[in-house]
Amino acid sequence: MELDCRYVLHILLSRWENDTLIALDVDDMLGELVNLLEDEGFDSFYLTKVESYYKSRRFDEVTLTIFATSGDAPHEIFKRWFLDHNDVLGQEAFAYEIENRMVIEKLR
Repeated sequence: MELDCRYVLHILLSRWENDTLIALDVDDMLGELVNLLEDEGFDSFYLTKVESYYKSRRFDEVTLTIFATSGDAPHEIFKRWFLDHNDVLGQEAFAYEIENRMVIEKLR
C-alpha cells in the first residue's frame, strides 16, 4: 500500500479576543473530529501539539497529520467541522496543508 498525499489540519487551542489570548477546551470537539475522520475511513493519523506564531502572536495548536491517497478529502471533513464549531473556536481563518501547500481560508 502506498499513501501518496499528506494532509495536515491545524486546530488552534486558543482564541484572540479583546487583545487577549484565551485558552480553549477543545478536547470534546477534537474527539468529534477524530470520530468524523474515522467514520470516513481515516483511521491512522498523528496528533502533535506545536507552538505557532501568527500576526506576532504566539499560541499552542494541535496539528493532525493524515497520510492518504490523493483522491481522498479529509480537509473537507475538517472544513465542515471547523465551521460548525467556530462559535467556540472564534477564529478569523482556518488552515490546512495538502502536500507542500498551505491553504488559509478567511472567515471574517
